Amino acid sequence: MVVYSIKDIEKLTGVKAHTIRIWEKRYSIVIPKRTKTNIRYYDEDDLKNVMNIALLNNNGYKISNIAKLSIDERQTIAAKLNNVDSKFENNIDAIMYSVLRLDEHNINLILNQYIHQEGLHETMNQLVNPLLEKMGMMWIAGSISEVHERFVTNLLKNVIIGQINSCDDNPNNVEKTKVILYLPEGQSHELSLLYLHYMLKAKGNEVLMFGMNYSLESLQETIKLVDANRVITLINEKLQRSSIQAYLSRLSDILGSDTIAILTGYEVLANQFAVPSNVHIVKSIQELLDFNPTDVPSKPVRQVK
Repeated sequence: MVVYSIKDIEKLTGVKAHTIRIWEKRYSIVIPKRTKTNIRYYDEDDLKNVMNIALLNNNGYKISNIAKLSIDERQTIAAKLNNVDSKFENNIDAIMYSVLRLDEHNINLILNQYIHQEGLHETMNQLVNPLLEKMGMMWIAGSISEVHERFVTNLLKNVIIGQINSCDDNPNNVEKTKVILYLPEGQSHELSLLYLHYMLKAKGNEVLMFGMNYSLESLQETIKLVDANRVITLINEKLQRSSIQAYLSRLSDILGSDTIAILTGYEVLANQFAVPSNVHIVKSIQELLDFNPTDVPSKPVRQVK
């Protein structure tokens, strides 16, 4: 059984420890359990209870009235509130509640509502990225398992793929940039790649997506078959088969003089190496999307920390 301290509950729910203590003393609404040595602790049911109480309180329910409800009644009302309307602002907590219950239908309702109102870009910045950070904290605390992580990752992948498929294609746009998009072998940030696929396509680019574990040998064969303007990839983890420097040199040889590669990611930003003239390093996905080859020097430069 996973157990939590009051500080753990504070971090995972956003409710201050002081507030939780007031709820306990004044309303007996959150009652910690105690070990044989009288140390206070909370369990998974307590975590869900605090999340439900916070959700009701954030939506106008007074604590004194919430205290009169049973735990099952709180959960029933919270589930209805989680069924998102435009006035509900605490979407991260709503999704987190649904993650714990593995409620795919409800998470999709929240995400699709947010995307409809704000677009995928703002949804990623305001909702998905904070959600993943919070899940990371919960993973460390032991309050979620690989089941939850896989569930959310695959659900988010499906949502982003749906947005990619909804982008309008314009076959008559002869000026659009043709982009080869992939992750090198051993790189696992597929959500970032899918998000980049969407953003590139939304900006009018023609994107040839080759996914994860794409080797330089496969890239070389692709470039022989496809007249692409750009090759784009992310390198956030150490490469399995070579150093970054060797990878860039080999990539540069494959590209030739007519194609430009654009890279970003922790590993290419955190190390020092010589950058070939047909390879460019950018600091963020936004800079990558806004990339203009006339804005950077054509000669090799040193990438610095």
